[in-house]
Amino acid sequence: MLCSSKLRAALSSHLRRHSSAFSLPLRHFSSTVTATMASNNHPKDESYLNQVIPKRIQLFQSIQAKLLTECLSLSSDPIKITLPDGTVKEGKKWVTSPLDVAREISKSLAANALISEVNGVLWDMSRPLESDCELKLFTFESDEGRDTFWHSSAHILGQASSLQGEHGHTGGRRSDRKDAWHLGNSFQAACK
Repeated sequence: MLCSSKLRAALSSHLRRHSSAFSLPLRHFSSTVTATMASNNHPKDESYLNQVIPKRIQLFQSIQAKLLTECLSLSSDPIKITLPDGTVKEGKKWVTSPLDVAREISKSLAANALISEVNGVLWDMSRPLESDCELKLFTFESDEGRDTFWHSSAHILGQASSLQGEHGHTGGRRSDRKDAWHLGNSFQAACK
């Protein structure tokens, strides 16, 4: 079993890296932590977490509401989105996302696109566009798509390993695509 400090650190680290400012199952998170802590028989930690977690959830929800209000107050002026083939799509600033553009092109592209590039910068598929831009969409068939898939998979596997008490996962980035064996080795360690 994982000790309580490792669990808190793993969950806190995971939330900082992967939580969206607009969606997180907080009630489930709170009950999961409490149940996990109770199963580890750490009464002091359980008492502490029962006091602190609701306060942190309330703080998060207030920050979330503030960010949502700010987001909704941004102007949604029309923007032009230029695709690699020269096609120009219309969108709305702070509303239209790369996923919206992919859906407009085809359902298949929307289902398979993993990451986008906006004006030369990798961009999450659900992140709203901020201005006129050049947009590229990447599926698993591209280096960018594969890198995104394997990088995200490594984080998920690393989180699962750390929750199971495995110490084989190391942080950091792969140096190049030839290092994909790291994910396989982590998976083998997690399945022992």
